[in-house]
Amino acid sequence: MAAPEEEEVSINRTSSSPSCDTFSSNRNSVTLGTKHSSILSSSFADMEQRISLLALKNAEEDDVGDSFAERAEFYYNKRPQLLALLQELYTAYTTLSDRYIQTVAKHHKRQSSVTSTLDSFDGAEDSGISQIESDAESSLSYQQVSVTSTKNYGMVDNDAFIAELVIKNVEYDILTNEVTTLEKQCCDSSRKISLQKSLLDVLESERLILLNENARLGYKVESLMEENKGLVAESVFMKQKAGEMARCMLKLRDDHRVYLLNQKIEDLQGQIYGLEKRNKEYYDQLVKTDKAMVESRCKDSNGKEVTLEACFQIGKLKSKRNVGVVEKTSNSGKKTYKWWAKVKSMDMFLCGHSTNPT
Repeated sequence: MAAPEEEEVSINRTSSSPSCDTFSSNRNSVTLGTKHSSILSSSFADMEQRISLLALKNAEEDDVGDSFAERAEFYYNKRPQLLALLQELYTAYTTLSDRYIQTVAKHHKRQSSVTSTLDSFDGAEDSGISQIESDAESSLSYQQVSVTSTKNYGMVDNDAFIAELVIKNVEYDILTNEVTTLEKQCCDSSRKISLQKSLLDVLESERLILLNENARLGYKVESLMEENKGLVAESVFMKQKAGEMARCMLKLRDDHRVYLLNQKIEDLQGQIYGLEKRNKEYYDQLVKTDKAMVESRCKDSNGKEVTLEACFQIGKLKSKRNVGVVEKTSNSGKKTYKWWAKVKSMDMFLCGHSTNPT
């Protein structure tokens, strides 16, 4: 590179120059350079502190849990700091570019001023030579003084210019170092931004997955609601069927009660018929026994003659028995009729109809 060669040439020239003015100018330029370097070092220290904080946070990032929610929350909390650092880097980069442009412009201006001074110096030499040629008598003494003065002036200007070039080269190196550090920081920030973008892409994909899952669950809920409506309608239908079955059971119970009552009535009728038959048999037997007794009384000793009184007594007895039998039969008919009326009016099932189908 040309910068270190120029630095070596400037150092050799400054060491070989014996003038004190050159040393003072070099010292002033070095003090100005140290002032600029102190400002730059303070800015470097601030930037290094911020980068160290980010490095510590990156080290803490490894201790974050493996779950996606924890990492997302960590990056979400870290995002404002990254944006602030990017903004600061952008402003620093713009200021550095402005400084670089200004220094380049100043360098060109100074080069133009140096060339103008050299041209004026050449013109002064030409005028001195012409003056020496015109005035031959005093040329030797004046030429020696003018030549020594111009030589000293040219050496002073060259030393100052070389010192200024050295300072500018140092500033250029400092600025290049700042630019490289800022580029590294920009690369790191761009890498982090890419990571943030990838994280946002992952979050967006998860959001889409959750939206699809939500839609699927919504469709499932709708299907379940429709199924519930169908079950409600089926339950209403089953309740109607249960009511119909309960009414059928009540009807069957009433029919069963009627059937039982009919059976009881038939049994009672059979008992009445048996009692009437037995009563008739008893009556026939009684008539036979009475007839045999009357006949035995009406007979004489031979059993062939019958008195009139005995015949009349037999007639009376028959009439009395016939009256008693008629009264008994009428009384028994009345009793059976009253008994049958009581059976009809009697409630065999005092509990009544059951409204509960179960």
